[in-house]
Amino acid sequence: MPFTQELAEWVAQAPRSWSPEAIDAAERAIADTIACIIAGAGDDAPLRVMRGLGAWGSHGLASAAGRSTGLDAPWAALLNGTAAHALDYDDVLDPAASHASAVMAPALLALAEEVDASGADLVDAYIVGIEVQECLAEAVNMVHYTRGWHTTLTLGAPSAAAACARLLRLPAAQARNAISLAASMAAGFKRQFGTNAKPFHAGLGAKSGIVAARMAGAGLTADAAVFEGERGFGDLMVGAGAAGFSPAILARLRSGPPAVLAPGLWLKRYPCCASTHRPVDAFLALAREHGLRAADIERVDTLVSDAAVGNLMYREPVNEMQARFSMPYCIAAAAHDGDLKLATFNMAALQRAELAQFMPRVDMQSDPEQPADMPSTVKSWGTTTILTHDGRRFSKTVVDPKGYPDNALDEGELARKFADCARGQPDGVLQSYPAWREIAGQSRLRPLCAILQQVGRPDGAAKEV
Repeated sequence: MPFTQELAEWVAQAPRSWSPEAIDAAERAIADTIACIIAGAGDDAPLRVMRGLGAWGSHGLASAAGRSTGLDAPWAALLNGTAAHALDYDDVLDPAASHASAVMAPALLALAEEVDASGADLVDAYIVGIEVQECLAEAVNMVHYTRGWHTTLTLGAPSAAAACARLLRLPAAQARNAISLAASMAAGFKRQFGTNAKPFHAGLGAKSGIVAARMAGAGLTADAAVFEGERGFGDLMVGAGAAGFSPAILARLRSGPPAVLAPGLWLKRYPCCASTHRPVDAFLALAREHGLRAADIERVDTLVSDAAVGNLMYREPVNEMQARFSMPYCIAAAAHDGDLKLATFNMAALQRAELAQFMPRVDMQSDPEQPADMPSTVKSWGTTTILTHDGRRFSKTVVDPKGYPDNALDEGELARKFADCARGQPDGVLQSYPAWREIAGQSRLRPLCAILQQVGRPDGAAKEV
């Protein structure tokens, strides 16, 4: 059976029963994404998106962070997806190298509100969408990603369409059309990293998933072999060296744990590009172990993958967005503050003289043992070497940074991340974490999602467009 067809049939027909472990993993990721939406809602990108949406004056059923009135589901997904990814604090799915939940969760939350779905239905669709994205990633990466495509959108849109088709209970033929339509909406270039466009990619992916599923449900058709066919996704956007869209890739759908468990999702410890996390974790571990202060350090050398070098394109960042994609800035901030927090990435922090003086001491190079064509199934790693003024040299390699599936945030750390993201918000927002954390138990999602409308105002009133 052709790849696209078999994928769609699984989306429509897979049993709606998952292990307690899979449900829990999905709930953790969704709660983490809500935290990122709350924290990100006041950032430039979502505020500008909200301003732009004012041109349409929509008053739909779906809630969006900071809006006192509802939006039609595609627009709510666009706004919440942009907010979820605005601070680069949201999760990562490997080997997709994508911010999967920043697309998946906003799409499903908006659509679930619109159709009055349950939390269990949403979690089921989320697990299916992540599984689809994992299959697509195994077919195309790392070739697709290292060519410069931002997989948060290129893989996020069709997998969100699959998830939305699942939530709407579309039959296989319509699910296939939804996935295929969304594949034609898949774009996004890594050139946009460090600009408003990067988080906007997540919003576009969420919006595209809903639109594609709704259009397919209305009978709109699309090509049945969009991934594997000539002049399709693989032919135009991947190239030689990838595994390709072979039905063998889909064997994971029939056996083994779902992707929410294996490989699992990386719920991030730091609000910056994931490519910095391994070297930063290594740096902080060395500093703690050897009692090093910033003043003790002459030089910091970091070795990372080719993909990471491509992502971290700002040696001298001029704004907080660029700072999230700057190895020198992240290491300098870690050296002086002992951590990277939300407050690390604002203009006041960026203008600190001590960070500007430390940044030239930080070097980043490609690790020759991590070539660009390294298989997507092989874990990356990061190495940090610290040279001190008195001649000492310390080095450490990190494979599983804090938050990575094999070194996951514990329950306390996840709850504290939510609380940190919701600091200063109304009580209803602050106290909503337990409900998000156990979202599968919600019989209706509208009351819970409506809490997002309180984001942004101490009195609980939402911002107006």
